[in-house]
Formats: sequence, structure tokens, C-alpha cells
Amino acid sequence: MHIGNLFKLSAEKKEKAVILFLLGVFFLLIATPISDLSGKSEKQNKKNNAPVEDKTVETDKKDAYIDWLENKLEQTIGGMEGAGKVLVMITLKDNGEKILDKNQPYESESLKTQEEGKASEETTIRSDQETVLIEEGGDTAPVVVQELYPDIQGVLVVCEGGDNSELALHIKEAVMALFSIDAHKIVVCKLQQ
Repeated sequence: MHIGNLFKLSAEKKEKAVILFLLGVFFLLIATPISDLSGKSEKQNKKNNAPVEDKTVETDKKDAYIDWLENKLEQTIGGMEGAGKVLVMITLKDNGEKILDKNQPYESESLKTQEEGKASEETTIRSDQETVLIEEGGDTAPVVVQELYPDIQGVLVVCEGGDNSELALHIKEAVMALFSIDAHKIVVCKLQQ
């Protein structure tokens, strides 16, 4: 078939050719994953989103920890005679600490020398720490052996009996005993009526 004959095709054949072409494009688009159309693979998306998700998870854990501590302390102080209604606010110094698993391979080298009839031995030991990593689903992460809770920076207790100096002293002593923090980091106030 010549090119000249190609343009002389009937209108019906041209419509069929256009429809077949559009169907081919349609099936090609369906078969192509959406991530390939945006120019990014799923791994790139996971890597880009992982730090944000990790920070969100860490913030959620921290907030849940603070809420739990505040609720427990409110219940405890609320049980004290004369405390009445209690509100507690706790601030943290840090986000806690994760202790990672470490390998400690070492090399030992002995050097024996003999000088002027005296034998001596010198031993050199070299030790390096390496973090143990684990691979899950193509991502590498360190192995966490222990997770330490964040340190408490300060505590504010507002209660109905906060103006009673004896009660305020008992509350401070209780908070000091529970959280191992200094008295100057604990404030007890009277709740506004």
C-alpha cells in the first residue's frame, strides 16, 4: 500500500484506526503503575516519607507518655486529703534515648622482642564498635536493645488545696519521690475558683 492510498482510506476505516490507537494508549496507561507516571518509584516515596512518619510516631509516643504521666499524677494527688480538683502539667527535657546493639570485634597482636638478654612481650589490642543493623523490606535499621524514657524537666500542679502550705509540701515530696527531680522544678498553685 502506498502512502497516497493511506490517505484515501474510507472514513469508516479511519475511525476504526483512531479507536484502535486510543484503545492501545488506554491499555498502556492502565498497565503502567501510577508511581512510574509521576517519575518516582515506591521506594523513593517511602524513603522521602519515612522521616516525617518517624517524627510523627516519635511525637505521638512522647505526647502519649506525657498524657499518661499527667493522668496518673492527677489521680494520685487527687487522692490526697484536701487536694480537691487537680490539674497537672509535665515538661520533658528530651525525647528519651534508644540504646543500640553493638558488635565489639577486636584484634590482638603480640610482639615479642629480646634486647640485651631480656625478653619482653608487647600486646596491642584494637577494639572498634559497630552498630548491628537489620534489613527489613529493603530498608536497613539499627537493632534497638533498650529504649529509655525521657527525663522530666518540670512539674506544675494546680489544685483546689494548693494554698495549704502543708499539702503543697506533701505534693512536692511526692513528685520528688516519683520522678527524682529537685524541689525547685516543682510548683504547686491554688486552682482558680
